[in-house]
Amino acid sequence: MKVQGVSFNFNKGVSLKNHNLIKNDNVNIGSGVNNIYFSDIPFKRSWKEHKSWGAFVDPKTKEVTFKIFTYPDTKRVSVSVKKADNRIIRYDLENKGGGIFETPYKISPDEIQHGDSYFYTIERVSKDKTKNAVNVKDPYSYRQKKLTDESVIYDHSLYKWEDSNWFLYDKRRISRTASNKNGLTPLDKARIYEFNTVSLTQGGTFEDAKKVLKNLPLLGFNAIEIMPVENTYSFNWGYDGADKFAPSEHLGGPDELKSLIDYAHSIGLNVIMDMVPNHISDDGQQLDKTGPYIDCKNCFGLGFNYEKENSRYVRDYMVNAAINWLENYHCDGLRLDMTKFMLSDYTMKQIAAEINYHKPDAFLIAEDARDSMSVSGDNYWYNRDEVHDRRVVNPLNDKESAINKTEKEHIEAIENISNNQTSLARLGYDSEWDFNFFHKLKHTIFGSVDLSDIEKASYCAQNNVKYLMSHDEIGNMDGTRLIAKLMSSMLHLKEGITLNEEEAKRIQQIQKLWNCSAEEAYEKVTNQKSEMLSNKLATMFQTGELDKYDLNINDNMQNKDEIRRKFEQEIIKPLGISPDLGITYDKIKAMFDKSFDINKMAITRVFATPGPKMVFQGDESCDLTPFKFFRELGSKKSEPNLYLEKGYRTDKEALKQSKLFGIEYSQRARVKMNAFRRLVRDLNIINANNSALSCGRFVLEDTIKHPYSQVIAMHARDDIRNNSLYSITNFGNQTYPDYDSESYYIEFPEGEWVEILNTDDNKYSGKGNINRKIIKSDGNKKYPINLSAKTTTIFKKID
Repeated sequence: MKVQGVSFNFNKGVSLKNHNLIKNDNVNIGSGVNNIYFSDIPFKRSWKEHKSWGAFVDPKTKEVTFKIFTYPDTKRVSVSVKKADNRIIRYDLENKGGGIFETPYKISPDEIQHGDSYFYTIERVSKDKTKNAVNVKDPYSYRQKKLTDESVIYDHSLYKWEDSNWFLYDKRRISRTASNKNGLTPLDKARIYEFNTVSLTQGGTFEDAKKVLKNLPLLGFNAIEIMPVENTYSFNWGYDGADKFAPSEHLGGPDELKSLIDYAHSIGLNVIMDMVPNHISDDGQQLDKTGPYIDCKNCFGLGFNYEKENSRYVRDYMVNAAINWLENYHCDGLRLDMTKFMLSDYTMKQIAAEINYHKPDAFLIAEDARDSMSVSGDNYWYNRDEVHDRRVVNPLNDKESAINKTEKEHIEAIENISNNQTSLARLGYDSEWDFNFFHKLKHTIFGSVDLSDIEKASYCAQNNVKYLMSHDEIGNMDGTRLIAKLMSSMLHLKEGITLNEEEAKRIQQIQKLWNCSAEEAYEKVTNQKSEMLSNKLATMFQTGELDKYDLNINDNMQNKDEIRRKFEQEIIKPLGISPDLGITYDKIKAMFDKSFDINKMAITRVFATPGPKMVFQGDESCDLTPFKFFRELGSKKSEPNLYLEKGYRTDKEALKQSKLFGIEYSQRARVKMNAFRRLVRDLNIINANNSALSCGRFVLEDTIKHPYSQVIAMHARDDIRNNSLYSITNFGNQTYPDYDSESYYIEFPEGEWVEILNTDDNKYSGKGNINRKIIKSDGNKKYPINLSAKTTTIFKKID
């Protein structure tokens, strides 16, 4: 498609019809919706309105009201409340028009109260004039003890929060309104620990998670990101939730989640809740019976009706879901999952505008993954020089933001968004997950070194959340960590494994199911198997199970030959690995150590880039526990297609294998893991104490790229606070100095520079090839430094 001579190439099949991606003075390609604003009834998006939905308990009087959005042609809605003695009290709701039904009066706590269960009965008249009544749970259910049973009246005011000082005085709190005046922490300084509650501990509950959280501030983290806790049938990653407002009972329910967040605040941790606006799981949802909430199936589940007929209150439903986590659970920020698959930038913008007004301190992080869209004023276009869709983090304008706005002005701005009377050149998010940075770094550490790509990705990543691995990069592949993936490549396992009959059959099934070539299916299966075998070998090495095959502890040559034979017979052949690969204990140890060094190098490259950083659970210590995809559905325990995709059963066994603290590491392994934890701690401390790595920027003219040696150096600087750091990464295999090489010569920016971190330091389980001398640079000459293979070193300007 071409507009005014500019080419467009939208990725991953996102429909142009449903994405308002192009808009300038001459072109306006809309969503295909003539009028989103179908209902003409008065609607005020005030704070009172936001809190009025579902079963609302007045915090003072304890009176209860009910409010629901259903199909506009609905004739009658009633709510039935079940008491503890099994009595059922029924209340008819008043039809307010446009599909809105609510109780005409407040119900006394003498009749119903917190803890009572309830359900709605929706009556419609079909085309043949027959009545059609259906019982449904509340789409705004705050507590759902069982997935498809009645909802539970839940009074949020009963929980007594202890974090008032956090919101009133604590300067550690991350806020989008942070400034020198209020002393709060900007999002750029976020050092995030992402976790999945059910697999974080052996217990797998909110209460158990506190045992891990207590150590995070000691490692320098100042925020946690909780993978979704939306209610599901059973154990789950969280992205298959069926209740947008109710925390999972399997994890502990509403009170335990509040207690976890309360505890996090008490030890200085900000809380980011991961929410899912792009779909709802078909397992246990009742929205399709409740009202016009659902549009159609998408690649994740059931997509929401955000921009078709009767969509107005569906959009408000998702806005209220976002407000729920901020208001009722005291979260400091939100991470919105795969927002581009919402297929509604208007809804994205409405969420940002509403949060900006009602919760101005709260910050929003989008996982969007669209690229190459630039912004200038109210115009935006495809631009190959950009690696991100800059519209996502383009701030709202004065009329749309919360700055000096009355409620009337705010409502007018939201009405304009609902009526499409707004520019989508700015969606108002504070940051986004940086897919591009991850992929460029991944390609580099796996050998496809392109220093220009790394430079560009690093420069464009400065405002975004950067990470070495997240749950996606581990669990959506084969469940293995970076160590295993690197070792698999280094050991050439893919070329030396034998597929069994079941795996050969799986290749044929994948080829048929996804309509791909036999080569593509074979590549997928062999990649997965080789990396899982690599993880097995790495784990056996780290637990000490392979130590008896260590030739270095035996000087007898005859015994060494016997040890080699046993290693082949007892380890290599039973795993289905060809002996022709020549894998020995020494080779496994060497490749593990090299992979460990690459991990250190790469995570330091992440932390040496300005802006927010994130580490996934277990990666702070180079843990080898897999993080597999797992879920159990109410309708079926496991899904054949998921087995074909993942290469393993996504059932309770996958969850069991994914739980941290289940591997008994050897003493030698624990020493190495503690060294990695120390590195992560020191990286967090350096980021906390150096503004150049938070709100600073890269000085592009100071970037040094040496393609031959695969070395890149980048200068991060904060001019306001006069803080500068210079990071040098050696992606190559040559160490300087070495027996056949001299020191490495590199240009430093002008000033005096001292090394403050080197991943080859002994304390990080390195070889100790560090730099102790101060570099006094005039900005023109090259200066000699020690630079080991696969390392990153950070220098700080001291003058």
